[in-house]
Amino acid sequence: MPRLALKMMLMLMLMLAIAGLGGCSAEDPVDADLDEIDAEAAAEVAPAPEPVTPAPPPWTDTEVEVKRGSTIAEILQEQGLKYSEVLALVEASKDVHNLEKIRAGEVLTVRTDNATGSFSGLLYPLDRHGEERMLVLQGADGGFTAAKVARDVVRVPVPLAGSITTSLWDTAIGMGLGWDTVADLASIFEWEIDFNSQVREGDAFRLIVEEVRDASTGEVLRHDRVLAAEFKAASGGSFVGYRYEGSDGRVGYFNAEGMSSKKMFLKSPLKFSRISSGFGKRFHPVLKKWRSHNGVDYAAPSGTPIRAIGRGTVNFAGTKGGYGKHVRMRHNKTYQSSYSHLSRIAVRNGAVVEQGQVIGYVGSTGLATGPHLHFEFYVNGAYTNFLRQKFPRTEPINESERPAFEAMRDDLAPRLAAIPLPGRDTTVAAKGDDDASDGPSDADAGPWTEPREGR
Repeated sequence: MPRLALKMMLMLMLMLAIAGLGGCSAEDPVDADLDEIDAEAAAEVAPAPEPVTPAPPPWTDTEVEVKRGSTIAEILQEQGLKYSEVLALVEASKDVHNLEKIRAGEVLTVRTDNATGSFSGLLYPLDRHGEERMLVLQGADGGFTAAKVARDVVRVPVPLAGSITTSLWDTAIGMGLGWDTVADLASIFEWEIDFNSQVREGDAFRLIVEEVRDASTGEVLRHDRVLAAEFKAASGGSFVGYRYEGSDGRVGYFNAEGMSSKKMFLKSPLKFSRISSGFGKRFHPVLKKWRSHNGVDYAAPSGTPIRAIGRGTVNFAGTKGGYGKHVRMRHNKTYQSSYSHLSRIAVRNGAVVEQGQVIGYVGSTGLATGPHLHFEFYVNGAYTNFLRQKFPRTEPINESERPAFEAMRDDLAPRLAAIPLPGRDTTVAAKGDDDASDGPSDADAGPWTEPREGR
């Protein structure tokens, strides 16, 4: 017998029984049972609700690129606004952004009402990625209101890999990474690798980086945090870094053993440049004679920021003979460093400077034929070849944070290892660092798209 028919028969029998008993008291549970049966029967009969499809917006958005020499008045008049309306719109927007200062190359989004075909609003990007925008709407009375709106975004981890032909910078930019993401990638390994002198053609890297996408359209707006990365030298040697944010909010990169990527000193005072003269004897281009070259020269454009290689105290900041504008720092009782030929000094005598802080800018003051940084390093007061120094890692992961770090590492390591390096069939072990063994990985790389490669 069908279930519904059986339930209806039970209802009929219960009703007859109640009639024969002359009703029931308020405490009698029969009414409750009937309610349950009625609800079940209704549910059996009622059709499942159809899924609700959201109605399309009553407007259409059209992107308009600002051309060289264009004004906001010209752009909006082309979209159907009267000149008086343009003035009112610009005035209403001034508390958020002055639209009189639009620049060539910016992209405005004009909103048109679907029913009337007339202008109804404007979206203007307030940052270079368009994650925050100004929305200007025209009301029924013809007036305008402006407000900041944040774009709804999602962050998606994606795999990338590249092989270096000229420099890390050129390769990564060619892959579509922004300059800030490239700088973050370099900063993971800058205690291990001097990107000015130690990078060779054939070196490769792979990384897991967050893509920030528009939640509704899927448009990639930018790349954000590098979650994990490996740099693999063509000559051998592998360096891995995993991003970890501690319970105190501090962010750092650590190798597989939980040792910080940081060391006492950076490998170079400049992020990206080239070494034009090394440590030792050389023919001086100004004095025209052979003499000891007690430092390393980095060729870079004038104005390039110069970073302190380590934390220390400035014990000289000023002009010093052939050194030109010159900064000297004491890091501890053993180590000192100096930076010469600066175009501008950004610190003062006695200042305590943190590692990576900008202390000045590349120039050509003093005995210099062109813009470059002359960098010297001293051990116990003696000139020393900085490029040959080795320094220990610092700041291991806090033991209270180790379980969380290892869980994160164990999730990311096989994903990172599964990203093929361009032109190679190599992977890095889930645990290990410089001594990681190469070999294929059968770990699940996760539900990602194929990694993009760069050369």
